Amino acid sequence: MRPVRAAALAAGGVLAASVLLLPWYSLGEYEPSGWDASFWLRLALVVSVLNLIAVRADGPATGSVPLAAVALAAVALRVALPPDFGLDFDGLDVPVERRVGAWIGLAAASGAFVAALFGRTSGPQPVRRAGGW
Repeated sequence: MRPVRAAALAAGGVLAASVLLLPWYSLGEYEPSGWDASFWLRLALVVSVLNLIAVRADGPATGSVPLAAVALAAVALRVALPPDFGLDFDGLDVPVERRVGAWIGLAAASGAFVAALFGRTSGPQPVRRAGGW
């Protein structure tokens, strides 16, 4: 497996795992995963899985760049602007702290995007033939 393809698969997998398993924010005792915290992170997860499928099927190519860019944009938006969890605090400032999942997710989304860019410019992909290579 080529290093760029392996990096793209690893970064996409880490992003998906961080959205599902790690805490992204804390609001007092409440520490939701990315899936529970925001629509944007659910979108990033779905797009990341689609990108994993594209990379697995064809290797990182031009088609995976837009998918990786959408995932990165969704994660970056949610890291920059934490959710308010739909609560009305009547003017009180209640801090929503970013947790480890936010930083790991941002790093993984960035890595997937960089791998997609390098995969696009790394030359022609080998052609698969029926029955093997």
